[in-house]
Amino acid sequence: MTHTTIPPQPPAPNALPFAITMGDPAGIGPEIIAKLAQDTRRSNLPYVVIGNTAALQKAVDTVGARCPVLPINESFDGLAQALAQGAIPVLPAGPPLPHDLAPGQIDARAGAAAHAYVQRAIDLALAGRVRGIVTAPIHKLALRAAGITHPGHTEILAARTGTRDFAMMLANPELRVVLVSIHVALHDAIAAVTPDNELRAIRLAHAACQGLGMAHPRVAVAGLNPHAGENGLFGNEDQQVIAPAIATARAEGIDASGPWPGDTVFMRARRGDFDVVVAQYHDQGLIPVKYLGVEQGVNITLGLPFVRTSVDHGTAFDIAGTGQASACSLVQALQYAASMASTASAPAPTPELPRRPPAAAQRPRPNFIFMLTRQDRTVTNALDLVPEVLAAGVQHIGFKDVGLPLPGLRQLADAIRTAGAVSYLEVVSLDAASEAASARAAVALGVDVLMGGTRPEVVLPLLRGTPIRYYPFPGSVTGHPSVLGGSIDDIVASARRMAALEGVHGLDLLAYRFVGDVPALIRRVVAAVDKPVVIAGSIDRAERIEAAVAGQAAGLTVGTAALDGVFPAPAPGLAAQLRSIQTLLEAAGQEHRHMAC
Repeated sequence: MTHTTIPPQPPAPNALPFAITMGDPAGIGPEIIAKLAQDTRRSNLPYVVIGNTAALQKAVDTVGARCPVLPINESFDGLAQALAQGAIPVLPAGPPLPHDLAPGQIDARAGAAAHAYVQRAIDLALAGRVRGIVTAPIHKLALRAAGITHPGHTEILAARTGTRDFAMMLANPELRVVLVSIHVALHDAIAAVTPDNELRAIRLAHAACQGLGMAHPRVAVAGLNPHAGENGLFGNEDQQVIAPAIATARAEGIDASGPWPGDTVFMRARRGDFDVVVAQYHDQGLIPVKYLGVEQGVNITLGLPFVRTSVDHGTAFDIAGTGQASACSLVQALQYAASMASTASAPAPTPELPRRPPAAAQRPRPNFIFMLTRQDRTVTNALDLVPEVLAAGVQHIGFKDVGLPLPGLRQLADAIRTAGAVSYLEVVSLDAASEAASARAAVALGVDVLMGGTRPEVVLPLLRGTPIRYYPFPGSVTGHPSVLGGSIDDIVASARRMAALEGVHGLDLLAYRFVGDVPALIRRVVAAVDKPVVIAGSIDRAERIEAAVAGQAAGLTVGTAALDGVFPAPAPGLAAQLRSIQTLLEAAGQEHRHMAC
């Protein structure tokens, strides 16, 4: 019988192990790796530890783990068997560790070893022999004592791989934050607020979220100064540097917004308004992430030619050697690495989009906010319509504060919230007292966005401390149904004044209740403010949707027209109307992008 020799095939990307570096041997790195080996959440994720066998065996004994430590050779022979047996596979690297290395102490020998582990992991990643790198913590002073000038992992990785456009992202189950600058003095961090650095961080944040499976991530950019500069009162960096970078990113098709005040943007991201926040400097971004718990946090380096994640904590010298350290962050880091590596190994779509589309191309289309209202009143069967609206793919749903009693509105808000959609309450205001009552109703109902009204001085104190976003009407609004009066110049001036107020997150422009050049009004107001503008009024035909898209509005509302079936649709019924509006929005967006090119 003739035997055919089959040449060995390289392993599939998903079969490759992750390289986990042991970190500083005097810290908690070996102990959390020992606990990781016992954690069922890392099952089916192959890994090899780059470190010291004796140090890991000591850590296994310290934490009381029941797993052998098995050295693996350069070819990874026996790796799969070791993992199947519950053993910790170790690729020995770095200088021998002295027997007198004390836990919890800064030691140059430990710093040199930790650096060597990282370098060996980089070798493996660049050679395509591992799916990515997951790092246990190192100590900056131990590195310095060993003569290594890089302040941390991120800089070591970037220097070794020749990466210029890189950033640090911190993530946990509630928040993702990308930093413009990392390990620099605060004075230097302020100097690092440049157009190039801002745009780099925004692009990296966008790409990172796409790498985590988000098709259209929402990137919020935190301001540098208090209240994002308060229109120049507290510094001009936000207006003169950060805002133009955001505008450039939006022109590239990135859904970026801001600059938002740093004291509220993380809260808003945590509640779901944004997918990621770009923070201006180290502590601005890390404090909110770590406040939520370092056990679930993950540190991710963006821009590298391979995946790298890390724990979101340090070497914890105060508890090193005691077995008390938690492996939760390391487990999360390995899981994040697996998610990112899986996305990175998926086939790339073709043809590839250019990195920098022409200005104004690929601009995100406005959000379609369906209002369960007819002639400025919530319809009595609004609650019954919610399932049909959701089934049509609408994720932004609003209603007025008149037409239903408060218990009915509460049921409506609860149904929208339970479905995971964004809820909007639009004010029908006749006087200051009724506007205050509407604001209190918004708080009681727990809606996401309060729209309308012309008295922010009445509303803002009532919303303070809540996560509700506030979009008042600019201009002179009177009557019921409401009418927008005054000249375009008057409305633009009003829009500027309102948008400048702390606590005003955007504007609700009653453009189609204005007698005059509505497309010009939309363009002028959107250009005059640096906050989102939603177009409202009687949007009942394709040309009005096209004007909102061309004017670069952030959203538009449709209510009566859809309920009355005025849009062309292949079938009768509300669902067909809503799909027709979304089709018109998409077509208008494509036409706008084509003209911009």
